[in-house]
Amino acid sequence: LELWMKLLQDQVAEVRFGCISGMPKLLSVAGPEWVQKEILPRYLSLYEGSSSYLTRITVLRSFSELVHDGGANGHSLLEDVLTLILKGLEDKVANVRMVAAQGLAKILAEGGKDAGEAIWDAKVQPALSARVAEDDDDDCKFFAQIALDACA
Repeated sequence: LELWMKLLQDQVAEVRFGCISGMPKLLSVAGPEWVQKEILPRYLSLYEGSSSYLTRITVLRSFSELVHDGGANGHSLLEDVLTLILKGLEDKVANVRMVAAQGLAKILAEGGKDAGEAIWDAKVQPALSARVAEDDDDDCKFFAQIALDACA
């Protein structure tokens, strides 16, 4: 697990992308409970402690990959992942906010709303609506709108 965390922060983008694309496999092998207990707290700590927007983007992309093919659906892991991605919508860096909105759109496209309708209505839709209305960056507004349209 320590090696995985080091690879997640590697300077080479392809190495980081390998960790991102490996998340569904890790989930299928280890199970949602283990990912929720062991991975999410470490990723959250990494996200909150990082001054690098690239690291925060990598973490957000990893979160959205966790729901690939519905692997987290029907489990509290989905709610945790959504809550963590919502943090990204509030980031000070526009690219991070944009990736968070793209991640939410991806989760919606893969049926995530069906598994967690309450959190979508209570947290995700209001957060995306706020991004569309208040964000200074046009790209952030654009991707937040795409995710919001997918919520409807």
